[in-house]
Amino acid sequence: MKKTANHVPEIGKVYFEEGIPGFSHLQFFQLMQEEFGTPFYLLQSMEDDSVAFWVVEPFELFTDYQFELKAQVTKDLRLADDTSLVVLNIVTSRQGSITVNLKAPIVINIENRMAKQVILDEDFEVQHSFLKKSAKPGGG
Repeated sequence: MKKTANHVPEIGKVYFEEGIPGFSHLQFFQLMQEEFGTPFYLLQSMEDDSVAFWVVEPFELFTDYQFELKAQVTKDLRLADDTSLVVLNIVTSRQGSITVNLKAPIVINIENRMAKQVILDEDFEVQHSFLKKSAKPGGG
């Protein structure tokens, strides 16, 4: 998969046809940038105010982060090519440690605002340290 644009365009509302794993009953989310120029965004459910995820653009932080999307995913998102694709990863903060889920990115077709969280075949970590420069397991 090619690297996507360096920044997330103003997407606004996104639609998860199958929901997000663990939240399959929620399909409509709003994507908002917390502060312009930062890689962090808030993915807020429009159906349940108590559900929100911090997400980050991975490619500036982890320059070796690359993966292939399965044909079924591109079909589900009605994705014509990689230029319409935005990739975000969920960020978690627990006990003073910030991690990024590189194993299951959120992919968004910016043309139709369809989104999906996919579980990759590649060997990435679910709780990858935010401070590591490499996306590869054990990388520093």
